[in-house]
Amino acid sequence: MGKNNNDIVYEDLFSTPKSQSVEEKTIFSVTEINNTIKLLLEANIGIVSVEGEVSNYKPHYSGHRYFTLKDKASQISCTMWKSRNLNFELSDGMKVIATGIISVYPPRGTYQIDVISLRPAGLGSLYQAFEKLKAKLSELGYFDAERKKAIPEKIYNIGISTSPTGAVVKDIFTTIQRRYPLATIYFRPTIVQGEQAAPDIVDAISELQETPAEVIIIGRGGGSIEDLWAYNTEEVANAILSCKIPIISAVGHETDFSIADFVADLRAATPTAAAELATPIELKFLQETILTLCDNMQEIMFEKIQYYHEIIDGISSEKIVKRIMDKIYNHHQLLDNTEILLNKNIVNYLEIKKQIFEKLAGQCKTLAPLSPIDRGFALLKSNDRIIKKNEKLVDFDTVEIIRKLDKTFAKIQK
Repeated sequence: MGKNNNDIVYEDLFSTPKSQSVEEKTIFSVTEINNTIKLLLEANIGIVSVEGEVSNYKPHYSGHRYFTLKDKASQISCTMWKSRNLNFELSDGMKVIATGIISVYPPRGTYQIDVISLRPAGLGSLYQAFEKLKAKLSELGYFDAERKKAIPEKIYNIGISTSPTGAVVKDIFTTIQRRYPLATIYFRPTIVQGEQAAPDIVDAISELQETPAEVIIIGRGGGSIEDLWAYNTEEVANAILSCKIPIISAVGHETDFSIADFVADLRAATPTAAAELATPIELKFLQETILTLCDNMQEIMFEKIQYYHEIIDGISSEKIVKRIMDKIYNHHQLLDNTEILLNKNIVNYLEIKKQIFEKLAGQCKTLAPLSPIDRGFALLKSNDRIIKKNEKLVDFDTVEIIRKLDKTFAKIQK
């Protein structure tokens, strides 16, 4: 039987050539031994699935997960890196099936399972995980009616997240087209089953929020609890909770309930029911409403026309002439009143201006240079120059004295 490459490495490292004694055998470092064992385990065992009970579960702050998988007789360490998707809340005592690679952690020289995927073992464990997450989210207020958003009464744009294949998407589209064909549908094809389903549902909700959609339908057809498990994850619950647009959940059949149903703003028994809830106003209802409004408007207009016909028929030619003359007389009277008021305003205006003029004339007279003569004072001049009070008369050759009382003028000359 031939040897493969792994067998050759094993022989080269650990076998003792016939020409060497035990004492002369090559000495290896601990790291070399651990690395070699690591290569042997990974190459010869490869990927395995192991069922066991979780213990010593330690979620690291970095996002990595460390735990032990055990049965009645043995145990093995497990590591699940942050990049690996986990669709349920892990805890001690839970029975799971871990799929991964048997490897060695060289710094400690211990072998472990590098977990690629993890799922509860059996329906009992799935229901246990479901009830545990349900209780946790309920305590945090995820299901409270007070925080749920109301579905709009008028919806014109609908977002849909479901599988692009199968009966669900056809039922939803058909129902919307039948009830309200004027609606605009924003469809985001979504993975609804498997390890990548939960992250894709989260992405779908996020993307539909950026559309003009006024409501979002998320859901899928019926199936086993394993099939519906993506809608029982905490990450999907958080996406629904933080969505700014109302979400209608329609996961599985009428008897199926998921975490998404409890967190959603409205739960529909089936995808068809979700489409009906998203189209509260049917096209037929709109048509009937428009026809009713048209009939009401026509009736109102007919009544108005009849009313004015009766008014016109009840008015004789004499009454029409009298009404016209009454309007003319009213305008004449208004014109006369306006004329009287205008004349009165003009007289008042001129009187006010006269008073202002007389006041200003008096002020000007008081301020005139010769006004002191009227009050008995004399004005002294010399050669047509007025002598100021601070000047001496001896400084002038000729002095004229001007007074008003006697209308005489005296001239004094040196």
